Amino acid sequence: MINYFIGIRLGEKYVKIRAADETMNMQDSRRVPVTASMSPDKFLGTVEQGIFSLLKAGRIPMGRVSGIAVSAPATIDYEKGGIGCSSVIPSLNGINIKEKLTKSMKKFVVVETEANALAYSEQKLGHTNGYKNFVLILLEKKISAGIYLNGSLIRNRNGSTSELGHIIIESHGRKCSCSNRGCLEAYASSDAIVRYYMKYKGGATGGRITFDDVYRLAQKSDNAALDSFYRMGNYLGIAMTTIINLISPEAIIFSGKVSKAMRFFLPAVESTLSARAYSLPLKGIVYKKSGLSEDEVMKGLIHLAQDSYNNAYDLRINDDIFYI
Repeated sequence: MINYFIGIRLGEKYVKIRAADETMNMQDSRRVPVTASMSPDKFLGTVEQGIFSLLKAGRIPMGRVSGIAVSAPATIDYEKGGIGCSSVIPSLNGINIKEKLTKSMKKFVVVETEANALAYSEQKLGHTNGYKNFVLILLEKKISAGIYLNGSLIRNRNGSTSELGHIIIESHGRKCSCSNRGCLEAYASSDAIVRYYMKYKGGATGGRITFDDVYRLAQKSDNAALDSFYRMGNYLGIAMTTIINLISPEAIIFSGKVSKAMRFFLPAVESTLSARAYSLPLKGIVYKKSGLSEDEVMKGLIHLAQDSYNNAYDLRINDDIFYI
């Protein structure tokens, strides 16, 4: 009997769902639109409808589905499987996704932070060149990190992820979406890059500017765009100094939509690190852009579902919200 596993990637505008069998033969996929105004019940109901639609189209019996992995742009309570805090999907804050999906789908469910899921996928699919110590930095509207040490994915004691975006780099700095001040996320996110560009242009942009606009302008050697990425890279380098001095990784992998502009911000990162980080842990670090395609991101999530299911027999027996 063939078993199937499902990967679900939660996002601000879309939820992506894909299935594969136990040999990683990829099945159908779904891209389900969602909105920030959806209630938690509506949001999760939409996810469930997407799962049922996917299984029906692929003629996959529900009884053959063994496990589901969910990645979320949020901090996660790993013990309970709930959302701690998400600036991307705030309506889900405090919602126990694992419990709700387990009860409705009657399947084993694992919930992981987006950055950790991406780091897991990089390692599982062989894009890390065998590095046992690396950091994946997710650069988007939100900034977070997935960390591998001695070949193991690091999960913090209280279930939160490595919240790189909330390292304080300016003690009395700009207010962050988390309500604190001076967080890296307020200085090196996609929104921050747009803000720098607007400031350099004095507001004379002729309309609404997006991150993609600034990136395209940088490709055309626009000085304001290039300066925006350099400024962002300087702040990112300040935060990365802490990581490098602390754990001395073999590689830093940049992921997320901002990572495509790596050639514009990396010089500032390296300049800042050279001035601030200790030379020994800094020596020999490889900087690279994530090699994951969208299909591979989903495949990595499905691997996470399968591996977690296979490694969690005792949990499944003792978990009172798991139903066979």
